[in-house]
Amino acid sequence: MTSKDLITVFMLVLGLIWGTGMLVLLKRNKSKLETWPHIFGLGIGVYMFVASMTASIFLRPISEFVDYIIENLFWTLMLGIMGYLSGWKIARDSRK
Repeated sequence: MTSKDLITVFMLVLGLIWGTGMLVLLKRNKSKLETWPHIFGLGIGVYMFVASMTASIFLRPISEFVDYIIENLFWTLMLGIMGYLSGWKIARDSRK
């Protein structure tokens, strides 16, 4: 198994654990509906930044460190906004 495969499996397992935890919290209704967009946006953003930085550090040359920090920040921002909007939609639909 190459290091790229190992990192991908590790990121997948972490994502599944985070997703399962979110599903349990949503089903048990332990958080207020108003906080769901913030939880989704921030959670997806932090997870994506950590996962993509980990993959970039191990798989790309260290001389491009600034380049992939900037690239990962833009990807994280985009996915965080998508997570916020999807959390907002889930919260809006579950009020009905």
